[in-house]
Amino acid sequence: MRTVPHGTCTSGPEAPFAIPTPNLHTPVGTPPHPVVTTNGMSKITLHRATAAAVLTLTTVLTGPASAAQVAPRAQTLKVMTFNTWHGGNRVDDGITKIANEITKAGADVVALQEYDADSAQRIADRLGWYTTATGTHVDIVSRFPFEKQDRTGTGNGVIAAKIKGFWVYSVHFDYTKYGPYNACWDNDSYPTIYADEANRGKQAKEVVTWAGSSPAIVAGDFNSPSHLDWTADTKAAHCNSVVEWPATKAFWDGGYWDSYREVHPDEAAQPGNTWSPVVKSTDGRPEPQDRIDFIQYKGGTLDAVASTTVGGGADWPSDHLAVLTTFTY
Repeated sequence: MRTVPHGTCTSGPEAPFAIPTPNLHTPVGTPPHPVVTTNGMSKITLHRATAAAVLTLTTVLTGPASAAQVAPRAQTLKVMTFNTWHGGNRVDDGITKIANEITKAGADVVALQEYDADSAQRIADRLGWYTTATGTHVDIVSRFPFEKQDRTGTGNGVIAAKIKGFWVYSVHFDYTKYGPYNACWDNDSYPTIYADEANRGKQAKEVVTWAGSSPAIVAGDFNSPSHLDWTADTKAAHCNSVVEWPATKAFWDGGYWDSYREVHPDEAAQPGNTWSPVVKSTDGRPEPQDRIDFIQYKGGTLDAVASTTVGGGADWPSDHLAVLTTFTY
């Protein structure tokens, strides 16, 4: 088992995780600070604008590239995260349906969450793919072979596989004390919400630490909404609350991009909810609908060029929608 963060060289033992104390209050009506820069521009928008400006400046200084100077066409990698609803055993012929949905989506690599015995192996067999087959609640299936594999018990248990030169991680954070219930059903204070989210925040920070500095794609069911979604612009849809959800904030602070929100920066126009196509009420109360499945990434030449939710309808085999992001590199 790996004992040092990916991309890190050391001869000593693994350092203990340092878990910062979360910010315990975000004033209602004030958007979380990572979202907006000092000039009012979204950081995601600024990221793309900066890249465009650099390209324009390069063209001005050097002139258009000749045919011989044109860079090779970028390669693509399509990554999906898919909560399989207990390994497909909640629907008839679930394994076949899951494999068919993966094929229909055109995914290359799928981070799976929730399992039933050897469900990952059976999905991979249906597809003719490779799999980590851990027999736990996190696995990866891939049409491409694994260059390396790794796993850790931290972060609520994480599996990692190096594919096409990039580490891909499947994560599934703690499902208890679900935050939207605090905000929408119990009308809890911000300190109570953040206290109940502390374990998910800790697990996310452990994954960021374990992944180290190498380029990485972290995909999975966070069991938490995003701080990029519960903003001042959307608080009417989120029980009049603005929350810096610690799990997604940990990845933002660690230099990761939320691929779906990067491609769709307007959280009000395109909420991208993944929970739930099935669960619309619980104990007679409306079930909060939220985006809780994510594909986060950072580093290297990776760039998210498309991202979408996948699924729904009568034959869909999960209580979550899946998320599919297309990367170029």
